Amino acid sequence: MLPKGPKIAFSGGTGYTGHKRIWAVLDAVHAKHPDMVLIHGGTPKGAERAAACWADKRGVTQIAFKPDWVRDGKAAPFKRNDRMLEIMPKGVIVFPGSGITGNLADKAKKLGIPVLDHRGNGA
Repeated sequence: MLPKGPKIAFSGGTGYTGHKRIWAVLDAVHAKHPDMVLIHGGTPKGAERAAACWADKRGVTQIAFKPDWVRDGKAAPFKRNDRMLEIMPKGVIVFPGSGITGNLADKAKKLGIPVLDHRGNGA
């Protein structure tokens, strides 16, 4: 069973280092949704790591949806995106990353989930 509170999905690349920007955006979302639950891909570096550190520091519940490489092979990150969206998050935040990040944003939009896209605005 998932924790209570609005789920906010987060994605960004392993090479993205703008942690101050990530924290500022997450702080703003958290101010609007103080009981939010952060969901992310659990990547150990880059944008998702910064988001996980933010959640730790702010005391925000988080759930890591790690890719299942054994079960899903090369499709694992995309299948992980599908699993994240199955819980119908209240919103999705994306920062610069790869096609995997773009895939999450595109699928969320098709489902009518609002996307805060920080890939091209000075992020």
